[in-house]
Amino acid sequence: MQPANSGKNNVSGFDFTGSMKMLVGDIVKTHPDFSHIALESIFIAISPSNRRRDGVVAKLRPLRYEGGSKTQICRGTKYTSPEIQIKGNDILYIVYFHLPRFLNHGDHRDKLETVLHELYHISPLFNGDIRRFPGKNYAHGNSRKSYNRLISTYTDEYINSTTRPELSIFLKYGYSGLKRKYGAIYGDIIRVPRSKPAR
Repeated sequence: MQPANSGKNNVSGFDFTGSMKMLVGDIVKTHPDFSHIALESIFIAISPSNRRRDGVVAKLRPLRYEGGSKTQICRGTKYTSPEIQIKGNDILYIVYFHLPRFLNHGDHRDKLETVLHELYHISPLFNGDIRRFPGKNYAHGNSRKSYNRLISTYTDEYINSTTRPELSIFLKYGYSGLKRKYGAIYGDIIRVPRSKPAR
């Protein structure tokens, strides 16, 4: 499956997903706790949102089940995870940024922290599953505050260590400000097929 055409060859303006991919690449290169992420196997996408500030601003979509399995049994039915290949690479994760809401969410640091928050959900095994914590709340652990404090620490460490701070400058703008500066905002979109019963 290929991503929808973002119009990069025809549209002038700000390439959100291209800029975000460079930022993510720098995070992976700079911070050791994200070094397991293989850029060629994640897809960064934009998804439309309304202009309300409350609501989801970004999310990680893993493309494998628990433990990296391609199949899962649910209520007696075996399901197969969707297969997505782009430029010969198996895509294991999609990171969605909901626009304009993400760009209108807090200040530069808040948005940078959101990026690291979503990336930290990626399993350290990089097998298509999420990072799983012990207990019922396996996505964030028993304490969401502890998870957020950890991400805040990692954000500070990244800010203090990166040699490419200019890569996150676009996060200083709200959606309207970025659009005024560049005339348009565009990026890649993708539709993921639903998991299907295995034959």
